[in-house]
Amino acid sequence: MRNSAARCAALALGFAALAAGAPPAGAMGRSAAAANSAAASRAASAPASGGTHALVNRRVVLEKTSAGYRWKLTNGPLPRLRDHQVLIHVRAVSLNRGDIELAAAGDPRRDLSGLQVASDAAGDVVAVGSRVSQVRPGMRVTNAFFRRFLDGAPSREKLADVYGASIDGVLADYIAVDDTAVVPMLPELSYEEAATLPTAGVTAWKATLGQRVIHPGSIVLVQGTGGVSTFALQFAVAAGARIIQTSSSDEKLKRSESIAPHEVINYRREPDWASRVLEMTHGHGADLVVDIGGKSTLAQSVRSLAYGGTLSIVGGVTGYDGLIPAGDLMEKAARAQGIFVGSRADYLRMDAFIVAHNLHPIVDRVVPFERFAEALEDLKSDRFIGKIVLRM
Repeated sequence: MRNSAARCAALALGFAALAAGAPPAGAMGRSAAAANSAAASRAASAPASGGTHALVNRRVVLEKTSAGYRWKLTNGPLPRLRDHQVLIHVRAVSLNRGDIELAAAGDPRRDLSGLQVASDAAGDVVAVGSRVSQVRPGMRVTNAFFRRFLDGAPSREKLADVYGASIDGVLADYIAVDDTAVVPMLPELSYEEAATLPTAGVTAWKATLGQRVIHPGSIVLVQGTGGVSTFALQFAVAAGARIIQTSSSDEKLKRSESIAPHEVINYRREPDWASRVLEMTHGHGADLVVDIGGKSTLAQSVRSLAYGGTLSIVGGVTGYDGLIPAGDLMEKAARAQGIFVGSRADYLRMDAFIVAHNLHPIVDRVVPFERFAEALEDLKSDRFIGKIVLRM
């Protein structure tokens, strides 16, 4: 406990230092990279008229096909830094289901050809813009999911810019990120672990502890074994909740039980899993349901709720146009809340909890960047728990 308290205090000091414009202790003493990172710093800050340079930046972008879009590897120059941007040498990129959904469905409002993909990266700062005061070269960082959602209630403006969706993403050797979307990496985590946090970690945090809806002894129903589900399991267990988890795979449920002891339901064998939840809880139901399935699971999720419970709607694995039985929700005086990741401040609060409870993200497999197509197929297969990460 003393070690955890010390780490929390150090983390708080680090955040305070960042807010004051100073680097965290030890950041300047850590090497950002070898010669290529130094060259990247010089190239990114050079004037646009300075001609070409030797460094090549590998990037993955969307290319239009007859069936939607596909990921395509391209080479290009390093991004030029604007005054409020940070150049990051990317070390790891975490994949999300949204990456697949965007490539398959596209965006009816615009052509996505050339959009750089992926939303979650971890790496080293190698250069900063002229008006950046809170980030220094040498820091290990991740990006936030939104470019300008710092804190407070969401708004159209705060949620407008999403990396890898509405603006260029992070799957490249070097990326330019606005300083409002830079988050210091926890020293306890590897690049691969840290890269899982911007989307899945923050989403699970907001769905569980970030809304203060669970307490020690609360009953939490978690659907699935993917990234958000596994984080939700870890956070809720650390908070002292009782967990019930659903999946169609006994093998994945068994692996998930090794993370923390909890109760499980295979919904293929028990399609009326809501009744099973009520049976397991002696009629009480779940104080919190983390719904990943969407269209085909919402009705049973509401049936599973306890009186006064909360339904966190996180995903749409089976579709996003599901109906919530309002009568059942009203009868139980329960509430439903939509979760769309969270702010940078939510990210920092989650980080403090991770340190206090010595948590580590669950990374199912790490795939070399060159094999990103294979990693996408692994993601589509759903034969994993936690996260799949690309190592650059």
